[in-house]
Amino acid sequence: MPGNRHGSRTRRRRTRGQALVEFAIVLPVFMLVLAGILDFGFLLYSRITLISAARDAARVSISVADKTTIPAIADSSVKGSITGLTPSAVTTTVTCVPAIGKTTCAFTGSSNLAAAGDSVKVVVTYPYHSFFPLFFGQVITIGATVQMVVE
Repeated sequence: MPGNRHGSRTRRRRTRGQALVEFAIVLPVFMLVLAGILDFGFLLYSRITLISAARDAARVSISVADKTTIPAIADSSVKGSITGLTPSAVTTTVTCVPAIGKTTCAFTGSSNLAAAGDSVKVVVTYPYHSFFPLFFGQVITIGATVQMVVE
């Protein structure tokens, strides 16, 4: 009987050691997957924030009476509506898209100034910096484009 007790104890020690080795192998893979999920979640949050900011800027821009102020108003609207992102890294481009039948439109000058029927196109870009650059790359440029008709 004493021999059986000793064999049982050895088997338990081996099982504990085996579990420790399996945990050591699985832990880095689990951490990599968790890091990827977190990084993707923050990337998705940044993208949704940009889309919302571009929509807000376009919505504010289409109802402005003084069409020459549209680019400045759109830029300040974008900077004011982004949360969780670095405002200085966000780039806003506002262009005028002429209505059907027109050849040009702009937000400056007097001859081809934007009018009802033309569109405001707001493009917002942001360089997303990954939390884990060794695994997922350094910078991913994300953006959103929204176009609305001027009232």
